[in-house]
Parts: sequence; C-alpha cells; structure tokens
Amino acid sequence: MTPWKVVIDAILPGDSDLGMPSASFIDFYSFLKHNHLESILIDFIQMLDKVCEEKYEKEFIEMDATQKLISINACKLVNIKLFSSFIGQLFKAYYSEASVLMIIGAGSVPPFPQGNPIEVDDWMILEQVYERGQVYRDVTK
Repeated sequence: MTPWKVVIDAILPGDSDLGMPSASFIDFYSFLKHNHLESILIDFIQMLDKVCEEKYEKEFIEMDATQKLISINACKLVNIKLFSSFIGQLFKAYYSEASVLMIIGAGSVPPFPQGNPIEVDDWMILEQVYERGQVYRDVTK
C-alpha cells in the first residue's frame, strides 16, 4: 500500500460492523487529479513527514494508530489551511463515492425531484408575525 493510502486510512479507517470501507477503497488520487488538486496531497504528505520526524523520529508507517492520529492532528498547528483543504477534499471524495452513499442510505443522486418527507407543521404560529404588518421602511429613489 502506498504511504498516502496509509494516511487516509488512518483518517477514515472504515467500520466493518457498519460495512463502511476505508478511505483507500475510493480512488482519492483520481478525485484530486480530476479537480487539479494533486498538490494538496503532496504538500500534506510532506508536512506530515516533517511532523512525524520532529515528534517521533519515525516514519508515519512505523507508528501505532494513536501516534498516527496525534501526528495528523499536529499538522493542524503547522498549517491549518493545508490541513483543512486536505481533510475537506478527502471527505468530499469519500462521501461522493456512490458505494459509500449507498451504504449510508443517501443514494448517489439528490433526493429531489422526489422530495424529502416533511412533517406537518402548524403554520398558525406565524399568524402574529403576519398580523404585525410591514416592519421595514420603503425606500424610494
């Protein structure tokens, strides 16, 4: 397994009880390449390598699960913008994967035009607001 796949699996390890795949199951690199964002992965891995070396004097792959998560979270302090971009893109790729959406019951298409069920509300609670009338001043040119 390539080193960056070990990193994304540490972030999204999957859950066998729920049937959720790990992050390496999706084609994260193709997602980044399609969106011209490969540099985020490269820059994040370089930053993580530096953090691992400074904090543990080990490579990321050699660490236990706790050390891996501590190292990943330490990246937040080094460069919050890069950290947030990387995590955001990983989540976007993972949760837009059709098979993941099927497992969580979201489907791979938006719920509309079928719509979402909405509970019946009592719209009479807004009657006082309606009766109050206009609460702003007309502006004329």
